[in-house]
Amino acid sequence: MKAAFVIVALLGVAACTLGGATYSEQPNREWDDFKFQFDKIYGDESEEQLRMLIFQDNNKIIDAHNERWAAGEESYEMGVNQFTDMLPSEISKGFANNDDEHPIEDLEPEPNDYLNEVGDLDLDMPVKVNWTQLGAVTPVMNQGHFNNSWAFAAAGVVESHQFIKSGRLVALSKQNLVDCCGKHNKLTVNALICIKRMRGIDTEASYPYRGITGKCQFQRKLIGAKVKKIIQVRPGNENELAYNVAKGPIAAVIPQAAIINYKSGVFHNSHCGQSPDFAVLIVGFGTCKNFGDYWIIKTSLGSTWGEKGYMRLARNKQNLCGITNRAYYPALY
Repeated sequence: MKAAFVIVALLGVAACTLGGATYSEQPNREWDDFKFQFDKIYGDESEEQLRMLIFQDNNKIIDAHNERWAAGEESYEMGVNQFTDMLPSEISKGFANNDDEHPIEDLEPEPNDYLNEVGDLDLDMPVKVNWTQLGAVTPVMNQGHFNNSWAFAAAGVVESHQFIKSGRLVALSKQNLVDCCGKHNKLTVNALICIKRMRGIDTEASYPYRGITGKCQFQRKLIGAKVKKIIQVRPGNENELAYNVAKGPIAAVIPQAAIINYKSGVFHNSHCGQSPDFAVLIVGFGTCKNFGDYWIIKTSLGSTWGEKGYMRLARNKQNLCGITNRAYYPALY
């Protein structure tokens, strides 16, 4: 995993551009390759015909974008992924009710007891940070067609801070959170609070991921980490976010618009919006010669998506995609 990400990072730093393919003259061949790669199976022939038409329309959008990208007019490349046979409305529905605008207010009567704003800080920090290369990040997993990015982000940020604290990188159970914490509010910060209330989170090995919500089977004797408190980075301040990322990965929430067609490069699109619905893990930051500063973001979309499951999001671009709006990390016992 480390080697793969290092290769991606080096490619991006060297040029921040990669050669893009043009729209195939053999759409049926592309369609067959797409179905095979992403294990797509449809209910009947009419549904498959519909999905193929959507796929072809989306491919035209991708190719038009990539022509601009090849000409140096865009900072990132688009590509086919698991969303290419879906309408935007379907994708939005799939991420619905995930980290909405009113987190946690009904769960704790006194938020300040567990949610603290970071005060003014000396923002002296390194030029670049990559916690994946430092061994503090578990491999990318695929959440599947389930709306569980919140659980992956919460487990991931605890995994990384546990490594920084103890030197041990232990994968933690996303299914533990799905079953025990997400039946009513699929929010990253609520998942972290839930870990605190349960007095721990089980390991991935003892409670493996299935995706679908089931009966809570949390066992305290199998926990891999315990959360003392949850800290929110002050919204709107990218320098402060970078200061905290330099100390360890941060769970954040961005709009799903940022991930639909992304393949590589530094994502910079002013139409991204700032309404959060897809949870991610910020694992570092850096600078690209051609396109400037960026955040390194780990997703739960599998290693075939984006840059081996990662993306680079433009940094210091007026809080692009609302990256600072829902940014949390835990303090551990």
